Amino acid sequence: MTVAAHGNIFDPDVEVKVYGLVCPSCAIGIKNGLKKTKLIRDIKFDTKKQICLIEYISIEVHPSQLVKIVKNAGYEVKSIRWLKDKEPNRYNKP
Repeated sequence: MTVAAHGNIFDPDVEVKVYGLVCPSCAIGIKNGLKKTKLIRDIKFDTKKQICLIEYISIEVHPSQLVKIVKNAGYEVKSIRWLKDKEPNRYNKP
């Protein structure tokens, strides 16, 4: 999924389903917590699907840290799904 945002390409690395994320105001605490890590390039929220899409700068935030940030904002993580393959498939190399 690639979305144009402010002239840049948004290419999320991970999707976090957050129980209770139902309005833009709900996302503020989560966004502030994630931005403090200094490892996040961009964050997008879809409150209808209750998901948070995160694009990392270069080093990913550990899943336990994501859960802690969401919990500190007053919400609960339903699931974390990586949107990119972490390892290349060695059998598909030219």
